[in-house]
Amino acid sequence: MITFPDVKLSKGQHIVPYRPEHLLDLDLRDYEKDNYKGHIEEYLEYVHLNTVEGLTWSGIGYGKVIVIFGFRPMWRAVGEVWLLPGHGIERHAISVLRGARKILSNVIHDFELKRLQIAVSTRNDTAYRFAKSLYFEEEAVMSNYGPEGADYKLMVRLS
Repeated sequence: MITFPDVKLSKGQHIVPYRPEHLLDLDLRDYEKDNYKGHIEEYLEYVHLNTVEGLTWSGIGYGKVIVIFGFRPMWRAVGEVWLLPGHGIERHAISVLRGARKILSNVIHDFELKRLQIAVSTRNDTAYRFAKSLYFEEEAVMSNYGPEGADYKLMVRLS
């Protein structure tokens, strides 16, 4: 469990601990709907099963879930972060980034991480820009990595 930071966001915007109903309330963006077509229920189940209690958060904008993201420890000093964006994330991007930066800083500190990584589809510009804004840098391309068969960039944040 990490120290949950006091995150100051704009009015009507909150980052809260994840609850399973948030996944059902998230209105997936067209990118995710198109890329996981025929597999959305399985994909959402995969996301839910891979959440770690106390290490998964939801971004809420004016009462709607706009993003779910989390952290998974892999082994000592190494972890992975993931993100599932929904409609509306662009309208709340600055607040979500501000909150995610504080949370990730606490994760890095509390877990004494030397490496934090994220996998981002080469087809998903929004996720790529989000990762770059969280100080991740490209390390490698993972060919045919995603469930949709796309290449993914392995991005890292070293400390």
